[in-house]
Amino acid sequence: MQKRVDHLIAIKAFTRQSTPIPSGTSFESAVKALLEKWEDERTGYLSVTSPILFNTLSERSRQPRGVLPLITEKPAAVKSFAYYPSSLGILRIRDTRGVILGYRFKIPPHLLTTLNNSSQTLDSCGASNGGGGGRSDSAGLYESRDYTVSAADGKKYAESRELLRDGEKGREWLRENQELFDYCSNQLRFLSPEQYVRMTGSVVKDMAKTQSADGRRLRPLGGAWHGVSLNQETDSESGSRCHQDWSNDKRLFNCIVPFGEGFQGGELVLWQMKMRIGLEIGYGFFFYGSLVAHEMMDVTAGVRNSIDLFTHASNYELLAKHEQAAGKVKYPAKQKKPRSTKKKEEGQTVKENVATRRKIREGKKLRQSATSAMRIKREM
Repeated sequence: MQKRVDHLIAIKAFTRQSTPIPSGTSFESAVKALLEKWEDERTGYLSVTSPILFNTLSERSRQPRGVLPLITEKPAAVKSFAYYPSSLGILRIRDTRGVILGYRFKIPPHLLTTLNNSSQTLDSCGASNGGGGGRSDSAGLYESRDYTVSAADGKKYAESRELLRDGEKGREWLRENQELFDYCSNQLRFLSPEQYVRMTGSVVKDMAKTQSADGRRLRPLGGAWHGVSLNQETDSESGSRCHQDWSNDKRLFNCIVPFGEGFQGGELVLWQMKMRIGLEIGYGFFFYGSLVAHEMMDVTAGVRNSIDLFTHASNYELLAKHEQAAGKVKYPAKQKKPRSTKKKEEGQTVKENVATRRKIREGKKLRQSATSAMRIKREM
């Protein structure tokens, strides 16, 4: 436990400014108490193993954009996938090397009530191909809008067209659900603090240098995540198609949170992981939407709504440009040399070392000989 507390503090997942510290309590003790509370809340969680490694998912994601894994061409295969219903409670999915690929967690009911009520105040934007975090592929036919800050043009950070269109109503919706976004962010902070720091660190400071048209400094809109997609009115007549969130950062989780008056069906299919995840109202789920082809199974009764918290890769690409221009690149890319050249250089170095040692030995012998000669002369 203490090592984890030290790690959380060392990487600045928790800072004195962002952590509530009770009177008479040290900063370290406050972080430890928060960690213990989080662990207590997930006591007895189920842990399962993924049949595919994170590294394999990452390598295969380098294929041309829009090309889905071959397994997605076999719809009948879904029936053989491992199924984890919501009744099993909190769920952690890891690969055989211990890398977390998915995590289902509980969400307090009052946060979902606020989400449901506030979402009904937004004007209808009509059914469309779901945005799902800025996807360019056809994810499904349902009402969807993205509120995000991204650098899609590669030149500057900007708020999404949907947020600018919805104006104050959209901003009010974001404010009303900030507690939910912060709750999900806190779950991430304990589960994968490195991801939390990546989303809330240097890129946020860089983003804040840009102002909106009305003079506001830009900042993430979904807690730690830089954007949130609101998907509404998914029923038996509509649904999601298999897709990947190509625009999202490959090192960061998406977070899905379903809500509404109630529905049946709508399990999340994770194709390469060969799993079906039950996501009833009352749970959220982390997974790599940019690496794993996924879709929502048919809603058999009721209406399913959901939010998807995400972060675009373009924000980090723009940050890298700014850091390079400012000369702040910490780890410049190493130039790879052909193996043949590398071996020649290594061989040459060995030869040079041998020659140097030989010269040192010869010099030592000459000095010893000279010393002996001088001693003999003195004795004579």
